[in-house]
Amino acid sequence: MHFKLKKCDIFIDYAFILVLSLAAVFNSSRLLYLLLFSFLHEMGHLSALLICKSEPYEMRLSYYGFAIRYEDNLPIIKECAVLLSGPMVNLILYLFFKDDINLILFLLNCLPVYPLDVGRIVRLFSLKASRILSIITIVLICILCVYMLIYNKSYSLIFVTVYLIIYSINYS
Repeated sequence: MHFKLKKCDIFIDYAFILVLSLAAVFNSSRLLYLLLFSFLHEMGHLSALLICKSEPYEMRLSYYGFAIRYEDNLPIIKECAVLLSGPMVNLILYLFFKDDINLILFLLNCLPVYPLDVGRIVRLFSLKASRILSIITIVLICILCVYMLIYNKSYSLIFVTVYLIIYSINYS
C-alpha cells in the first residue's frame, strides 16, 4: 500500500498489516507494545528532523519495523541529534514505564552497528571505523547468541543477529 502525505511517500507493507492482525487476534500485547514503542522511537527521529528544519521523503511500515528516510544534507551535529532522538525516546519511556521492551530498543540502537542509530553516527565520522566496529560487535553478538542458545534455550537474539548480518553484508 502506498500513498503520499505532502512530499513524503508512505509505504505500508502487507506483511506489516498481517503481523499487526496476528498480534491482535492472538492477543499478543508484547508484540503490540513493541510496534508501539518502535513507532514512538521513529516519531522521536521525525520530531528532531522537523526541529532541524528538514523533512522526510519516505516513511515505511514493514514486517521488521518502521523507517524514516530523509536527505543526507544535515550538518553533522543536527544529524547526530536526529539519530540520537530515537534511542532517547526509548530511554525516557523505559525510565517512566520500567519495561524491558524500551530498554532493549534503547540498548539495541546504541550498538555501533550500521544500520542502527549509533552505528550510523559512527559511520558519519569514519566509514572504516564503522565497518570494523560493526564486524566486532556482530561477532560478539553471535557469541552471545550461541551462549543463549546453549545455556538458556533462548532463540530471541537469533532474529536480530541474522538481520544485522544480512544488512551489514548488503550495505558494507
